[in-house]
Parts: sequence; structure tokens; C-alpha cells
Amino acid sequence: MCGIAGTVSLGHAPVHASYPLAACTAMAHRGPDETGSFTTPDAALAMCRLKVIGLHDGSQPVFSDDGTVACVLNGEIYNHQELRAFLASRGRPVHGGSDAQVLPHLYQELGEHFVERLHGMFAVAVYDTRRDRLVLATDRVGKKPLFYAKPDGDSVAFASELPALMLHPGISRETDPLAIDQYLGYRVVPAPHTIYRQVRKLEPATVLVLERGRPERRHRYWKFDFTAELTDLPQADMDDRIDELLQQAVQDRLESEVPLGAMLSGGLDSSLVVAMASRQLGRPLHTFSVGFEHAAFDESVYARAVAEYCGTRHHVYRIGAQDAVEAVDTILGHMGEPYAFPSAIAASCMYKLAGQHVTVVLTGDGSDEIFCGYGRYRRLRDLSGEGGLADRYERVLLDGVPHELKDRLYTADFAARLPGRPHNHLRARFDRTDPSVPDLDRAMQVDSGFWLSDAQLVKIDRMSMAHSVEPRSPLLDHRLIDFVTRIPADRKLVGDQEKAPLKRVAARYLPQRILDRRKQELAVPLESWLGTELRSTISDTLTSEAALERGYFRPDVLRSTVHEFRPEHSYALWTLYMLERWHQLQEDGTARERAAVAHA
Repeated sequence: MCGIAGTVSLGHAPVHASYPLAACTAMAHRGPDETGSFTTPDAALAMCRLKVIGLHDGSQPVFSDDGTVACVLNGEIYNHQELRAFLASRGRPVHGGSDAQVLPHLYQELGEHFVERLHGMFAVAVYDTRRDRLVLATDRVGKKPLFYAKPDGDSVAFASELPALMLHPGISRETDPLAIDQYLGYRVVPAPHTIYRQVRKLEPATVLVLERGRPERRHRYWKFDFTAELTDLPQADMDDRIDELLQQAVQDRLESEVPLGAMLSGGLDSSLVVAMASRQLGRPLHTFSVGFEHAAFDESVYARAVAEYCGTRHHVYRIGAQDAVEAVDTILGHMGEPYAFPSAIAASCMYKLAGQHVTVVLTGDGSDEIFCGYGRYRRLRDLSGEGGLADRYERVLLDGVPHELKDRLYTADFAARLPGRPHNHLRARFDRTDPSVPDLDRAMQVDSGFWLSDAQLVKIDRMSMAHSVEPRSPLLDHRLIDFVTRIPADRKLVGDQEKAPLKRVAARYLPQRILDRRKQELAVPLESWLGTELRSTISDTLTSEAALERGYFRPDVLRSTVHEFRPEHSYALWTLYMLERWHQLQEDGTARERAAVAHA
């Protein structure tokens, strides 16, 4: 696991050779153990490494035997041993113990399609010196991030984190009104957009090829494919296959040369992963959870029950309002753009705790989008009324600033810079789904390409790497996903029972008392905090002179919204606050560092 950065000239633009190492210095939390770089007159690559596999012979960048291909990797390739055997059979032996070392050889063998053979989580950059070609690629699900920009149209720069990329002196900080509008509704900025007009996120399962003298090329090499075709598969066969695939996914993620543990919320998913991992390892795991003073949000008692059953060494961090105040700047600093999921507060505290004991953790993330696990799927199923699927789903999904409040808040000038209002940003995503497939399967497909990668996985990556911890998520193994997405939604959501097949599998590993508890997502007591400990902070921030003059919102409406502090606007207030706090941090941020890069 690491942070990667680079820049390549595609024409006559000079290469800012100092940028990649400056970016990696800014991302040292992602890779505190080692830094490496590679520079030619037309390209510069760098990485900062968190040592997990190949501790003594896994330095990056890695190169082909003839030195013409250089590569940097952020992530883990779980099938690297299998790929070594394949390459050896093709006359390309791979030396060294690191998973990254297979990549330049695999690229030489298969070209830009090499990513289709990778099992794991990754963002990778390959520079082919013979062709003046840069290949950027992301894993199937979007576990590892990659941001990029074309500062002058004649070059490209990339980095694992947005704040690191923005150290490049040629990239504009002009914000994107469309991104702001999407953020206010969904509480995240969905890919390919970022908060900056000039910067893009490379979407999951995407290969981007940039080559001197040729047009840009990109293609998607995999997708979540909810076909709902396994209508007649016997239940026992279905459950056995899920069990088999998940066991394999857990086993693949246990390879580590450094201490390994697991996140344990006490819910179904993390409990099942911990139970499987404990059996396979045959020794106690370290497990980590958070607790709250508010009993309605405190799952720590359930996590401890699972830990005792599985025989783990369990650790708990209890979160208070002061942790929320302190976590805000950490969250925004690592996101590099507004992000208003309060659960990031809990995630930050959990990974901070884990980082005191281990370097790698297994997580239970990723099942809700494929096993029909969110409560909103029940609401969508039961929702009556007019409108297409995109409109009906937006009604159960939007929980940031609602359309009616946006319409009152937006200034005329800002509204004029947006598409027709109210604009449903989900419609284009639903248009890419198969209309012959049931509505719930189409909703899960949209969530898997949006909610999962842009909200949940962003949180996991940034909050774990902020504390130099590598997360691994067996439930996001693409082989498991390829099977589960063929199961119809009505076999996953049975009556009011969510994730029915996964619960049956979990019953093979966990006692019924653990499985019978009410589902509870990782959440924080936001409404209580907003009305008490956080109220003055949010009020002062949103009614400051800078906020009122930002140009997005009518000052009188913003001021009255804040002063009313209505409970139904809790998430809206948090969303507005995180946008303004991001602006404050950006304005106080990296001007000196960017100047240093420009003059280096």
C-alpha cells in the first residue's frame, strides 16, 4: 500500500520534475516506510510505501528487465504468485518478493489489458518509455483512488490524493458548480467530478491511456452486472457457493508480513469476516470497534460479544463530541474536497485505534450494495406514486440539502450556472442500466457504481491511510460480486429480512443471538451533537462574513436556516458546514507548498 504520483509530458510542455516527490511528501501517511522515484526528460514518477509484502525487496518504482517500462502501484495484488507462474511460463521470470514486481512484466506481455488479470485493490501507473505512453488504471470496485488533470493540455499529472495533486503549480483551483450541486444533495462529489473544474477522478475498472501524438483512450474492463438470472438455483447451492467464494476471498487477504487485525462493528458483515479469518488463521486476531455514550448508537457491546465468541484481542475507542470537532479537519484534509458523511468520524477513530496495534485490517464493507442490505431498498420496493425509477429512488436516497432548501438558498447567479432545476443527477446512471431487470437490482447497480465507490470506499481509504493502515475487504472480491449480482433482489430481500443469503451463511459461523440483532449502520449521534456541543461551531462558521459572501447562497436564507436549527435539517446543516469548513482549510492551505514546487 502506498501513495503514487507522477507527471508526463505529452508534447512540448516541460515536466515539473519536483512535483511527484513533493506530492509523496504530502502523502507520507499513506507510505511512511520508504520513498522512491524515477525521472526522465519527459516523465517523473514517485511513490511513498507502506511495507506489507516484500519488506526487503519490494521498493518502487518497479521496472521491466530491459528498463523500458516503469510502474508504481498503490494497493495489493492478491494473485501475484499465480501471475508469477504465468509469466514464467511465457519466458518472463519475475524477481523479488513484492506483488508490484509482476506489473511491468505483465504489461509487456498483455499490453494495456494486463489489468484484467489482476485480483486485488489497486491504482496503477505504467510509463512505457519506448512509446511515450502513460497507462493509468483502477481496480474493479474502486477501492484505490487516482486523481488526474491536464494542467496545460500538453501534459498530465496524477496522484493518489487530491491535496497532493493540487500541489502541481499548473492546476487551477476554480471550483465546479455542478460538483457543488451534487455534493449538497448526496454529501459527496461523485466521480468523475471533483470539487475542482480541471481535476477528474479515474472511475472504477477504468484504463486511461495517454500517448504522445495520439488521442486519449479509455475503456471500462468490468462492471457490476445485476442480471437477476439465478431464479431457479436451489437455495442450498446458492449458500454453499457464497460460503466458498467468501472463504477464498478471506484467505487471499490474509497474506501479510506485518501485524494483521480486523475491524469489528458487531454487525453481520464484520462479524462474519472475523469469524472466517479466525478459523483460517488459527490464532487470535486483534479486533477494533468504537463506542458512544449515546446508547442508541453504541454497538460496542455486540462487537465485544463477537470478539469473545471468536477469541480475538479486542480494543474499543469511545467517541465524544470533542472527537467530532477534532476529526473534521482530518477528514477534510485527507479528502481534499467536501465530504459530509458523519460516519467518517467513527471511521477515523477506529483506524487511529487500529494503527496503534497493526498495519493491515480486514473489514466487512461492501455487502449492502450487492446483498440488498440498505433500508432504502425496502422503502423503494414499497414506494408508490408517479415518476420514473430515477425520481423514485432519488426520493429515498437524497439526505443532504433537499431540493426545496437548495432552491431557497441558491443565489440567482449560482443557480444560472447549473443545469435545469431541480436536476436529478441519478437519471443518467439509471439510463445505463437494463430496463428489463427489476427495479431493486437496477438500484443496487447504480449504488455499486456510485454510492459504494464515491461514498463508502472513499471513507475507508482516506480514513485508514490517514493512520497508515491498509484495509482489505473480502466482501468486495470481484469473484463473489460476479456471483451475487446474478441473484435476484427478491431472494436477498425477503419480506423485511435484508441480506437473507448472507445471514444463512453467517449462521454456519456465528451463534443465532448475534445474527438476530437489529441492523445498525456505522453512525454517530449527529443530531444530538448539532443541538449541543457543535451548535456554536457550526453557527459561527456558516454565518461568518466569508460564508455569507461565498456567492453560492443568499445570505438572508443561509442565516435564517442556521438560526432555526430545525432537527429535520440536521444533515443539511452538516453538509453546509463541511463545505464552508473545506473552503476555510483550502484558503489557509497549500499556497506556500505549491510555490515551492513551482520554483524547485
